[in-house]
Amino acid sequence: MTCRPEIYLPGHVWDSQNPVERYASVGDLCAHLGDQLPIQLVKRIARDVLRGLASLHETRGKAHGDLNQDCILISPRDMKTLISQFYGDEQSQHTMLQSETSHYNEMYLFNTDTVVVPGSMEEPIVFRLCYPEIGRPRHDPFCDSFGMRSPEALLDAPQSISADIWTLGCVFYELITGESLFDPVFQTVELGLTPEESHLIQIIELLGQFPRDTVKAGKNGRKWFQEDGSLRLDTTYYPVMLKDILELRIEGQEVAQTADFLGAMLQLRPHERARAVDLINHPWFDNLDD
Repeated sequence: MTCRPEIYLPGHVWDSQNPVERYASVGDLCAHLGDQLPIQLVKRIARDVLRGLASLHETRGKAHGDLNQDCILISPRDMKTLISQFYGDEQSQHTMLQSETSHYNEMYLFNTDTVVVPGSMEEPIVFRLCYPEIGRPRHDPFCDSFGMRSPEALLDAPQSISADIWTLGCVFYELITGESLFDPVFQTVELGLTPEESHLIQIIELLGQFPRDTVKAGKNGRKWFQEDGSLRLDTTYYPVMLKDILELRIEGQEVAQTADFLGAMLQLRPHERARAVDLINHPWFDNLDD
């Protein structure tokens, strides 16, 4: 559902009325621009988030655990600049890559300076990834976003930093298309399904049957699956390809690389998912103007 853009007060008025506001989120940005963002903007978001996640994974060896639109930050001033650009405000004196006036509260942010990305150049970072544990207690170290849970989370199998990659693939898909990749409540009432059953069916329809080793690794494997790896639930599947879905939602020249980029993250086996540090160099970013 596309929302009407909010009309902003002049910058100095906004700042005077909101003296303690330090950042906004991509979720806030979507509230103004609509749920489906321009793909070039999503690429900028993805590039910067992957840099932050690569630092967390490679340098600290830790999972983020709660990736979603609201933990990707942008300064309010930069957000207003982006909205002005999106709607063709010719009075804007900023560009997307010139965020000299951005001010972030550093305690919320990952430092991306420590990660080495081969072939990269120093560039202003517009979007930042915030810590999940700041501001609220964490009882579960992994994803709270219901429809973005990884296969291993559904199966109650051991989780690692690769769970972040699955969740991030769901986040990027949502920004690219304006829709959730998986909806665990879909047809739960009509067909008498549990949210977990609905979620598993949708994953299988998109990515195929779960590998047996993946099923066996989870405490809930036998609950949902038979010995041969098929789902216990007797249902009709309607297989769909990620590429076919994207063809209906983005421009044709972007489909193949976008499907490959997302597909590298949405692997059923955790160890087969691409690492954040490698995804930064994916060809999907090749036509991103710096």
